[in-house]
Amino acid sequence: VGCGSGYYSEVLATLLPGGVQYTGIDYSDAMITRARAHYPSTPFEVADATRLPYADDSFDVVLNGVSLMHIIDYQAAIREAARVASRYCVLHSVPVFDDYRTTFLTKYAYGAPVVEIVFGGQELISLCRDSGLRLQREWTSIPYDVADVTGHRSSAKTYLFTL
Repeated sequence: VGCGSGYYSEVLATLLPGGVQYTGIDYSDAMITRARAHYPSTPFEVADATRLPYADDSFDVVLNGVSLMHIIDYQAAIREAARVASRYCVLHSVPVFDDYRTTFLTKYAYGAPVVEIVFGGQELISLCRDSGLRLQREWTSIPYDVADVTGHRSSAKTYLFTL
């Protein structure tokens, strides 16, 4: 979910040679066009993370790759990821506050104004739990501190959940 230019397909194939059947989705037609051009043998589809076009338990693993922070209805995106995953959900590089509420920011990126969500850590975990996900592990990923803007320290974390 949020496959962008398709590079996760290459990363996963490198880490797990011969063991990955990958399908990438992104909301952006332009990114899917780019992904198909770079990885023509990999399936990519334009799709909305809040209404995934797949049956329940369609994938062993659902990886949300740095896109949750741009999805206004993130609650629905989490529920959908849990619905189509049969074993694991990974939320990769999610910006979180340890001690502050979920906050919506705006910035100019990708050639247009975008929303960027920094999640209240406890709220995010609670929402995932309510969606049937069980936290197995979390770790800090890339540096991401918006304290200069919000007055509250943040970091980016990656979460591994089981169903």
